[in-house]
Amino acid sequence: MSDASGSCKIWTRFESKKADGSIIKLRLEDRPVEPENDVYEFLMEHFVPEEAVHKASGVSKNEEALKEYRELMTFVFKAVPIHAIVCCVDDDSNTVGKILGLSVVQLMRNTDKFEDLIKGMEIKSERMQRLLYAAKVLDGYGEDMKKYDIFYYGRGVIVHPDYRRLGIAVQLVRVRELLCTDTGIPMTCAWMSAIGSQKAAEQNNWKTMSEVPREELEEKTGFTFDKNLPTFKFMYKTVD
Repeated sequence: MSDASGSCKIWTRFESKKADGSIIKLRLEDRPVEPENDVYEFLMEHFVPEEAVHKASGVSKNEEALKEYRELMTFVFKAVPIHAIVCCVDDDSNTVGKILGLSVVQLMRNTDKFEDLIKGMEIKSERMQRLLYAAKVLDGYGEDMKKYDIFYYGRGVIVHPDYRRLGIAVQLVRVRELLCTDTGIPMTCAWMSAIGSQKAAEQNNWKTMSEVPREELEEKTGFTFDKNLPTFKFMYKTVD
């Protein structure tokens, strides 16, 4: 069930036990994505430096590439409808809480192509060019999703380093199914490029559409990925 607190729709509330044994109350709620707001900055601060493909590109360590990435995010988020759901402390107030975790999806059709979304943008930095090429390589593995006319495509699941191992990622993946049910969208999918997100998806009964060995992606993209991730998984969940 979902309810509303202030202007933010609340999808679920849950509790988790911290390492010191104390209980923390949490909730998942909608949050708008706007240039340089808290959702936008959380993505820049945590997702871009830590997600496997972004990390391998080195975008976050280059000023020119990072500037272009910000411009790209703003451009893409305006081009296709985006939905962000955040995890924050549930203190029974209507105040906007600090983001502890984040799920971002875009409503896509099977005719949409990433390269079409960014037409008109001039990308000059080598790191950004390599990142976009890697994204194109990954898109090539998702042909099977084209049997669905419309779906929510995952653009990131990330949890703040100080709040990991609390089950937040599992809830952030689960809420994508709730979003599908609430809006009548039949499927949600995403590249899961971390062991944590893969496990979170498996706990929510997501299926694997494509599984690509790390070495294969390294060969095709020219990137070097962390050795602790053996495969990248393109995973999905349908809603009856």
